[in-house]
Amino acid sequence: MTPGPAPSSPACRRLSPRARLGGVLLALGAAAFALGRGGSRESVAPTGIQAPPAMVAAAGWTDAVPHFAHGWVSPPAHTPSAHGSSLCVLPRGDLLAIWYGGSREGGSDVALYTSRLPVAGGGWTTPRMEMDRVMAQQELDRVIKKVGNAVLFPDPRGLLWMVYVSVSVGGWSGSALNVRTSADEGRTWSPSERLTLNPFLNLSSLVRNKPIFARDGRIGLPVYHEMAAKFPQMLWLTPGADGRLADYRVRNLPGQAGLIQPALVPLDENRVLMLLRDRSADRLMHLSVSQDAGWTWSDARHTGLPNPDAAVDGLRLRDGRILIVYNHASRSRENLRLAVSSDQGRTWRAGAVIEETPWEEYSYPTLAEDRQGRIHLTYTWRRERIRHVSFNVAWLDQRSLAKDRANLP
Repeated sequence: MTPGPAPSSPACRRLSPRARLGGVLLALGAAAFALGRGGSRESVAPTGIQAPPAMVAAAGWTDAVPHFAHGWVSPPAHTPSAHGSSLCVLPRGDLLAIWYGGSREGGSDVALYTSRLPVAGGGWTTPRMEMDRVMAQQELDRVIKKVGNAVLFPDPRGLLWMVYVSVSVGGWSGSALNVRTSADEGRTWSPSERLTLNPFLNLSSLVRNKPIFARDGRIGLPVYHEMAAKFPQMLWLTPGADGRLADYRVRNLPGQAGLIQPALVPLDENRVLMLLRDRSADRLMHLSVSQDAGWTWSDARHTGLPNPDAAVDGLRLRDGRILIVYNHASRSRENLRLAVSSDQGRTWRAGAVIEETPWEEYSYPTLAEDRQGRIHLTYTWRRERIRHVSFNVAWLDQRSLAKDRANLP
Protein backbone atom coordinates (compact mmCIF):
# COMPACT_ATOMS: atom_id res chain seq x y z
CA MET A 1 0.00 0.00 0.00
CA THR A 2 1.32 3.43 -0.93
CA PRO A 3 1.35 5.74 2.13
CA GLY A 4 -0.60 9.01 1.93
CA PRO A 5 1.07 12.38 2.07
CA ALA A 6 2.47 13.57 5.37
CA PRO A 7 0.54 16.35 7.11
CA SER A 8 3.09 18.93 6.03
CA SER A 9 3.27 17.76 2.41
CA PRO A 10 2.13 20.01 -0.51
CA ALA A 11 -0.84 17.71 -1.17
CA CYS A 12 -2.23 18.40 2.30
CA ARG A 13 -1.33 22.09 2.31
CA ARG A 14 -3.48 22.59 -0.83
CA LEU A 15 -6.61 22.04 1.27
CA SER A 16 -7.46 25.34 2.92
CA PRO A 17 -9.31 25.40 6.25
CA ARG A 18 -12.44 26.48 4.38
CA ALA A 19 -12.11 23.56 1.94
CA ARG A 20 -11.58 21.12 4.81
CA LEU A 21 -14.64 22.47 6.59
CA GLY A 22 -16.63 22.20 3.38
CA GLY A 23 -15.62 18.55 3.03
CA VAL A 24 -16.70 17.82 6.59
CA LEU A 25 -20.04 19.58 6.08
CA LEU A 26 -20.64 17.73 2.82
CA ALA A 27 -19.92 14.41 4.51
CA LEU A 28 -22.25 15.24 7.39
CA GLY A 29 -24.93 16.40 4.96
CA ALA A 30 -24.65 13.20 2.94
CA ALA A 31 -24.94 11.13 6.11
CA ALA A 32 -28.04 13.02 7.20
CA PHE A 33 -29.46 12.61 3.71
CA ALA A 34 -28.95 8.85 3.83
CA LEU A 35 -30.47 8.59 7.30
CA GLY A 36 -33.41 10.86 6.52
CA ARG A 37 -34.63 9.16 3.38
CA GLY A 38 -35.79 6.03 5.19
CA GLY A 39 -37.43 2.90 3.80
CA SER A 40 -36.47 0.68 0.87
CA ARG A 41 -39.06 1.37 -1.83
CA GLU A 42 -37.08 3.92 -3.84
CA SER A 43 -36.49 1.47 -6.71
CA VAL A 44 -40.14 0.40 -7.00
CA ALA A 45 -42.19 2.34 -9.55
CA PRO A 46 -45.91 3.03 -8.97
CA THR A 47 -48.34 0.57 -10.55
CA GLY A 48 -50.77 3.28 -11.63
CA ILE A 49 -52.59 6.44 -10.61
CA GLN A 50 -55.98 6.81 -8.98
CA ALA A 51 -58.26 9.81 -9.29
CA PRO A 52 -58.37 12.31 -6.43
CA PRO A 53 -61.44 11.91 -4.18
CA ALA A 54 -63.14 15.09 -5.40
CA MET A 55 -63.31 13.75 -8.97
CA VAL A 56 -66.14 11.36 -7.97
CA ALA A 57 -69.15 13.17 -9.40
CA ALA A 58 -72.04 14.03 -7.12
CA ALA A 59 -75.52 12.68 -7.83
CA GLY A 60 -77.36 14.86 -10.32
CA TRP A 61 -74.15 16.45 -11.52
CA THR A 62 -74.67 18.59 -14.61
CA ASP A 63 -72.65 21.13 -16.49
CA ALA A 64 -75.15 22.47 -19.00
CA VAL A 65 -75.79 25.98 -17.62
CA PRO A 66 -72.83 28.41 -17.56
CA HIS A 67 -71.70 29.37 -14.07
CA PHE A 68 -69.25 32.05 -13.00
CA ALA A 69 -68.75 33.68 -9.58
CA HIS A 70 -66.00 35.62 -7.85
CA GLY A 71 -65.05 36.68 -4.35
CA TRP A 72 -62.21 36.98 -1.87
CA VAL A 73 -60.51 34.38 0.31
CA SER A 74 -58.67 36.92 2.47
CA PRO A 75 -60.40 40.00 3.91
CA PRO A 76 -59.19 43.52 3.02
CA ALA A 77 -56.09 44.60 4.97
CA HIS A 78 -55.87 41.26 6.76
CA THR A 79 -52.10 41.43 6.21
CA PRO A 80 -50.17 44.02 4.17
CA SER A 81 -49.01 41.26 1.79
CA ALA A 82 -50.61 37.94 0.82
CA HIS A 83 -49.17 35.40 -1.60
CA GLY A 84 -48.81 31.78 -2.66
CA SER A 85 -52.24 30.23 -2.15
CA SER A 86 -53.02 26.52 -2.41
CA LEU A 87 -56.53 25.14 -2.65
CA CYS A 88 -58.12 21.72 -2.11
CA VAL A 89 -61.55 20.11 -1.94
CA LEU A 90 -62.07 18.29 1.36
CA PRO A 91 -63.73 14.85 1.58
CA ARG A 92 -67.02 16.33 2.85
CA GLY A 93 -67.07 18.94 0.08
CA ASP A 94 -65.76 22.11 1.78
CA LEU A 95 -62.98 24.07 0.09
CA LEU A 96 -59.87 24.82 2.13
CA ALA A 97 -57.27 27.39 1.09
CA ILE A 98 -53.85 28.13 2.56
CA TRP A 99 -51.49 31.04 1.85
CA TYR A 100 -48.81 33.07 3.54
CA GLY A 101 -49.21 36.66 4.64
CA GLY A 102 -47.29 39.30 6.55
CA SER A 103 -45.55 42.62 6.08
CA ARG A 104 -43.79 41.35 2.92
CA GLU A 105 -42.65 38.14 1.25
CA GLY A 106 -39.86 36.65 3.32
CA GLY A 107 -40.58 38.79 6.38
CA SER A 108 -40.03 37.29 9.82
CA ASP A 109 -43.67 38.06 10.67
CA VAL A 110 -45.06 35.96 7.80
CA ALA A 111 -47.49 33.22 8.84
CA LEU A 112 -49.53 30.55 7.07
CA TYR A 113 -53.27 31.14 7.13
CA THR A 114 -56.22 28.95 6.16
CA SER A 115 -59.80 29.78 5.29
CA ARG A 116 -62.71 27.43 4.61
CA LEU A 117 -65.62 27.74 2.17
CA PRO A 118 -68.37 25.45 3.49
CA VAL A 119 -70.22 23.35 0.93
CA ALA A 120 -73.43 24.11 2.81
CA GLY A 121 -73.19 27.78 1.83
CA GLY A 122 -71.94 31.09 3.14
CA GLY A 123 -68.66 32.83 2.46
CA TRP A 124 -65.06 32.14 3.27
CA THR A 125 -64.43 31.89 7.00
CA THR A 126 -62.20 34.29 8.93
CA PRO A 127 -58.56 33.35 8.27
CA ARG A 128 -56.97 31.17 10.92
CA MET A 129 -53.24 31.30 11.58
CA GLU A 130 -51.86 27.77 11.16
CA MET A 131 -48.09 28.23 11.35
CA ASP A 132 -45.56 31.00 11.91
CA ARG A 133 -41.83 30.87 12.49
CA VAL A 134 -42.22 30.65 16.28
CA MET A 135 -44.55 27.66 16.04
CA ALA A 136 -42.25 26.07 13.44
CA GLN A 137 -39.25 26.53 15.76
CA GLN A 138 -41.11 24.84 18.61
CA GLU A 139 -42.34 21.90 16.51
CA LEU A 140 -39.10 21.38 14.56
CA ASP A 141 -36.71 22.20 17.43
CA ARG A 142 -34.48 24.37 15.26
CA VAL A 143 -34.02 28.05 14.39
CA ILE A 144 -36.54 29.22 11.77
CA LYS A 145 -36.19 32.61 10.06
CA LYS A 146 -39.38 32.47 8.03
CA VAL A 147 -42.05 30.25 6.49
CA GLY A 148 -43.30 30.27 2.91
CA ASN A 149 -45.07 28.22 0.24
CA ALA A 150 -47.48 25.56 1.46
CA VAL A 151 -49.75 23.02 -0.24
CA LEU A 152 -52.84 21.26 1.12
CA PHE A 153 -54.28 18.01 -0.21
CA PRO A 154 -56.44 15.13 1.08
CA ASP A 155 -55.27 11.63 0.23
CA PRO A 156 -57.71 8.93 -0.97
CA ARG A 157 -58.21 7.74 2.64
CA GLY A 158 -59.39 11.22 3.66
CA LEU A 159 -56.27 12.23 5.59
CA LEU A 160 -55.38 15.89 4.96
CA TRP A 161 -51.73 16.81 4.37
CA MET A 162 -49.91 20.11 4.70
CA VAL A 163 -46.42 20.43 3.24
CA TYR A 164 -44.77 23.79 3.86
CA VAL A 165 -41.46 25.60 3.37
CA SER A 166 -39.31 26.86 6.22
CA VAL A 167 -36.00 28.71 6.05
CA SER A 168 -33.30 28.56 8.70
CA VAL A 169 -30.49 30.26 6.78
CA GLY A 170 -30.36 32.58 3.75
CA GLY A 171 -33.23 33.11 1.34
CA TRP A 172 -35.63 30.70 -0.37
CA SER A 173 -32.73 28.67 -1.74
CA GLY A 174 -31.87 27.81 1.88
CA SER A 175 -35.24 26.22 2.53
CA ALA A 176 -36.44 22.83 3.77
CA LEU A 177 -39.79 21.05 3.59
CA ASN A 178 -41.96 20.00 6.50
CA VAL A 179 -45.07 17.81 6.79
CA ARG A 180 -48.15 17.90 9.01
CA THR A 181 -51.31 15.78 8.78
CA SER A 182 -54.88 16.19 9.95
CA ALA A 183 -57.55 13.53 10.54
CA ASP A 184 -60.36 16.09 10.95
CA GLU A 185 -60.12 18.11 7.72
CA GLY A 186 -57.70 20.71 9.05
CA ARG A 187 -59.23 21.53 12.41
CA THR A 188 -56.30 20.00 14.30
CA TRP A 189 -52.84 19.00 13.08
CA SER A 190 -50.03 16.64 13.98
CA PRO A 191 -46.67 18.22 14.90
CA SER A 192 -44.41 19.18 12.00
CA GLU A 193 -41.85 16.70 10.68
CA ARG A 194 -38.85 18.02 8.77
CA LEU A 195 -37.90 16.13 5.59
CA THR A 196 -34.29 15.47 4.58
CA LEU A 197 -34.21 15.62 0.78
CA ASN A 198 -30.86 17.05 -0.31
CA PRO A 199 -27.35 15.87 0.63
CA PHE A 200 -25.69 19.20 1.50
CA LEU A 201 -27.15 20.38 4.83
CA ASN A 202 -30.64 19.61 3.49
CA LEU A 203 -30.93 23.02 1.83
CA SER A 204 -33.09 24.18 -1.07
CA SER A 205 -36.23 22.04 -1.17
CA LEU A 206 -39.41 23.88 -2.07
CA VAL A 207 -42.99 23.00 -2.98
CA ARG A 208 -45.74 24.71 -4.93
CA ASN A 209 -48.32 22.38 -6.53
CA LYS A 210 -50.62 19.46 -5.74
CA PRO A 211 -49.67 15.76 -6.00
CA ILE A 212 -50.75 12.61 -7.81
CA PHE A 213 -51.88 9.48 -5.96
CA ALA A 214 -50.45 6.04 -6.80
CA ARG A 215 -52.58 2.93 -6.51
CA ASP A 216 -50.13 1.44 -3.98
CA GLY A 217 -50.92 4.28 -1.55
CA ARG A 218 -47.91 6.50 -2.21
CA ILE A 219 -48.29 10.21 -2.90
CA GLY A 220 -46.22 11.74 -5.71
CA LEU A 221 -45.64 15.37 -4.77
CA PRO A 222 -43.86 17.66 -7.28
CA VAL A 223 -41.12 19.69 -5.58
CA TYR A 224 -38.05 21.57 -6.78
CA HIS A 225 -34.50 22.64 -5.97
CA GLU A 226 -33.20 26.21 -6.33
CA MET A 227 -29.68 26.51 -4.89
CA ALA A 228 -27.09 26.91 -7.70
CA ALA A 229 -28.66 24.38 -10.09
CA LYS A 230 -32.43 24.71 -10.50
CA PHE A 231 -34.45 21.61 -11.34
CA PRO A 232 -37.68 19.76 -10.48
CA GLN A 233 -37.96 16.66 -8.32
CA MET A 234 -40.61 14.09 -7.41
CA LEU A 235 -41.10 13.47 -3.71
CA TRP A 236 -42.78 10.12 -2.99
CA LEU A 237 -44.53 10.07 0.38
CA THR A 238 -45.71 6.81 1.95
CA PRO A 239 -48.49 7.22 4.54
CA GLY A 240 -48.41 4.93 7.55
CA ALA A 241 -51.30 3.03 9.09
CA ASP A 242 -51.37 5.54 11.96
CA GLY A 243 -52.02 8.50 9.63
CA ARG A 244 -48.45 9.79 9.87
CA LEU A 245 -45.63 9.76 7.34
CA ALA A 246 -44.00 6.32 7.25
CA ASP A 247 -41.44 6.76 4.48
CA TYR A 248 -40.34 9.18 1.80
CA ARG A 249 -37.99 9.30 -1.17
CA VAL A 250 -37.03 12.05 -3.58
CA ARG A 251 -36.07 11.56 -7.23
CA ASN A 252 -34.29 14.19 -9.33
CA LEU A 253 -35.63 14.71 -12.84
CA PRO A 254 -32.88 14.90 -15.49
CA GLY A 255 -33.28 16.87 -18.70
CA GLN A 256 -35.10 19.78 -17.07
CA ALA A 257 -32.40 22.17 -15.85
CA GLY A 258 -33.54 25.74 -15.18
CA LEU A 259 -37.18 24.68 -14.74
CA ILE A 260 -38.99 24.78 -11.39
CA GLN A 261 -42.40 24.58 -9.71
CA PRO A 262 -43.70 21.52 -11.57
CA ALA A 263 -47.49 21.17 -11.89
CA LEU A 264 -48.86 17.67 -12.55
CA VAL A 265 -51.90 16.75 -14.65
CA PRO A 266 -52.80 13.02 -14.77
CA LEU A 267 -53.93 11.99 -18.28
CA ASP A 268 -54.90 8.39 -17.46
CA GLU A 269 -53.82 5.58 -15.14
CA ASN A 270 -50.19 5.69 -16.33
CA ARG A 271 -49.53 8.96 -18.15
CA VAL A 272 -48.91 12.27 -16.42
CA LEU A 273 -48.26 15.71 -17.86
CA MET A 274 -45.87 18.10 -16.10
CA LEU A 275 -45.95 21.87 -16.68
CA LEU A 276 -42.90 23.88 -15.64
CA ARG A 277 -42.00 27.47 -14.79
CA ASP A 278 -39.03 28.74 -16.80
CA ARG A 279 -36.24 30.55 -14.95
CA SER A 280 -33.97 30.66 -18.01
CA ALA A 281 -33.68 33.47 -20.55
CA ASP A 282 -36.10 31.65 -22.89
CA ARG A 283 -39.16 32.58 -20.80
CA LEU A 284 -41.34 29.78 -22.23
CA MET A 285 -43.62 27.41 -20.36
CA HIS A 286 -42.23 23.88 -20.65
CA LEU A 287 -43.83 20.45 -20.62
CA SER A 288 -42.66 16.93 -19.78
CA VAL A 289 -44.52 13.61 -19.93
CA SER A 290 -44.33 10.45 -17.82
CA GLN A 291 -45.51 7.13 -19.22
CA ASP A 292 -45.08 5.22 -15.94
CA ALA A 293 -47.26 7.02 -13.38
CA GLY A 294 -44.77 9.79 -12.61
CA TRP A 295 -41.67 7.66 -12.04
CA THR A 296 -39.59 8.67 -15.09
CA TRP A 297 -40.02 11.70 -17.32
CA SER A 298 -39.19 12.82 -20.84
CA ASP A 299 -36.85 15.74 -21.46
CA ALA A 300 -38.81 18.97 -21.21
CA ARG A 301 -39.90 20.82 -24.34
CA HIS A 302 -41.49 24.24 -24.61
CA THR A 303 -45.23 24.54 -25.17
CA GLY A 304 -45.10 27.66 -27.32
CA LEU A 305 -46.77 29.62 -24.51
CA PRO A 306 -44.83 32.40 -22.77
CA ASN A 307 -43.82 32.26 -19.13
CA PRO A 308 -42.46 35.31 -17.26
CA ASP A 309 -40.66 33.17 -14.63
CA ALA A 310 -44.01 32.63 -12.91
CA ALA A 311 -46.06 29.76 -11.48
CA VAL A 312 -48.60 27.84 -13.56
CA ASP A 313 -51.21 25.24 -12.67
CA GLY A 314 -53.23 22.69 -14.62
CA LEU A 315 -56.26 20.43 -14.31
CA ARG A 316 -57.69 17.57 -16.38
CA LEU A 317 -61.34 18.26 -17.12
CA ARG A 318 -63.89 15.45 -17.04
CA ASP A 319 -64.22 15.53 -20.83
CA GLY A 320 -60.49 14.78 -21.13
CA ARG A 321 -59.26 18.26 -22.03
CA ILE A 322 -56.51 19.99 -20.06
CA LEU A 323 -57.13 23.40 -18.51
CA ILE A 324 -54.22 25.61 -17.46
CA VAL A 325 -53.99 29.03 -15.83
CA TYR A 326 -50.88 31.13 -16.39
CA ASN A 327 -49.44 34.60 -17.10
CA HIS A 328 -49.54 35.14 -20.85
CA ALA A 329 -46.41 37.30 -21.06
CA SER A 330 -42.66 36.85 -21.15
CA ARG A 331 -41.64 39.64 -18.76
CA SER A 332 -44.53 40.54 -16.44
CA ARG A 333 -47.35 39.12 -14.32
CA GLU A 334 -49.90 41.79 -15.21
CA ASN A 335 -52.42 39.35 -16.68
CA LEU A 336 -53.82 35.96 -15.73
CA ARG A 337 -55.28 33.80 -18.51
CA LEU A 338 -56.83 30.39 -19.11
CA ALA A 339 -55.94 28.04 -21.96
CA VAL A 340 -57.27 24.62 -23.00
CA SER A 341 -55.69 21.69 -24.84
CA SER A 342 -57.73 18.97 -26.55
CA ASP A 343 -54.68 16.94 -27.61
CA GLN A 344 -52.91 16.30 -24.29
CA GLY A 345 -50.76 19.42 -24.37
CA ARG A 346 -49.55 19.36 -27.97
CA THR A 347 -51.46 22.54 -28.85
CA TRP A 348 -53.32 25.13 -26.79
CA ARG A 349 -56.39 27.28 -27.39
CA ALA A 350 -56.46 30.59 -25.56
CA GLY A 351 -59.33 31.08 -23.13
CA ALA A 352 -60.69 33.88 -20.96
CA VAL A 353 -58.47 36.57 -19.48
CA ILE A 354 -59.20 36.48 -15.75
CA GLU A 355 -57.21 39.61 -14.84
CA GLU A 356 -55.30 42.24 -16.82
CA THR A 357 -54.04 45.57 -15.47
CA PRO A 358 -50.75 47.18 -16.54
CA TRP A 359 -48.06 47.30 -13.85
CA GLU A 360 -50.05 45.15 -11.41
CA GLU A 361 -49.40 41.54 -10.40
CA TYR A 362 -51.74 38.52 -10.62
CA SER A 363 -49.81 35.36 -9.88
CA TYR A 364 -49.42 31.95 -8.24
CA PRO A 365 -52.72 30.45 -9.42
CA THR A 366 -54.05 27.13 -8.18
CA LEU A 367 -56.94 25.06 -9.56
CA ALA A 368 -59.33 22.52 -8.02
CA GLU A 369 -62.57 20.88 -9.16
CA ASP A 370 -65.41 19.97 -6.81
CA ARG A 371 -67.93 17.14 -7.05
CA GLN A 372 -70.47 19.41 -8.72
CA GLY A 373 -68.07 19.91 -11.62
CA ARG A 374 -67.27 23.50 -10.68
CA ILE A 375 -63.71 24.64 -11.15
CA HIS A 376 -62.21 26.82 -8.44
CA LEU A 377 -59.26 29.15 -8.91
CA THR A 378 -57.41 31.12 -6.25
CA TYR A 379 -54.51 33.46 -6.93
CA THR A 380 -52.46 36.35 -5.60
CA TRP A 381 -54.18 39.66 -6.32
CA ARG A 382 -51.65 42.51 -6.47
CA ARG A 383 -49.70 40.95 -3.58
CA GLU A 384 -52.43 42.30 -1.31
CA ARG A 385 -55.14 39.62 -1.15
CA ILE A 386 -56.07 36.11 -2.24
CA ARG A 387 -58.88 36.09 -4.81
CA HIS A 388 -61.29 33.26 -5.62
CA VAL A 389 -63.26 32.66 -8.82
CA SER A 390 -65.37 29.64 -9.75
CA PHE A 391 -66.79 28.56 -13.10
CA ASN A 392 -67.85 25.46 -14.97
CA VAL A 393 -67.03 23.95 -18.36
CA ALA A 394 -70.09 25.55 -19.96
CA TRP A 395 -68.81 29.00 -18.96
CA LEU A 396 -65.29 28.07 -20.04
CA ASP A 397 -66.49 27.13 -23.53
CA GLN A 398 -68.54 30.32 -23.74
CA ARG A 399 -65.41 32.36 -23.02
CA SER A 400 -63.17 30.67 -25.57
CA LEU A 401 -61.88 33.76 -27.39
CA ALA A 402 -58.40 35.00 -26.54
CA LYS A 403 -59.50 38.53 -25.72
CA ASP A 404 -62.68 37.69 -23.85
CA ARG A 405 -62.60 39.08 -20.33
CA ALA A 406 -64.08 37.58 -17.20
CA ASN A 407 -65.20 41.12 -16.29
CA LEU A 408 -64.20 41.06 -12.64
CA PRO A 409 -64.88 44.33 -10.78
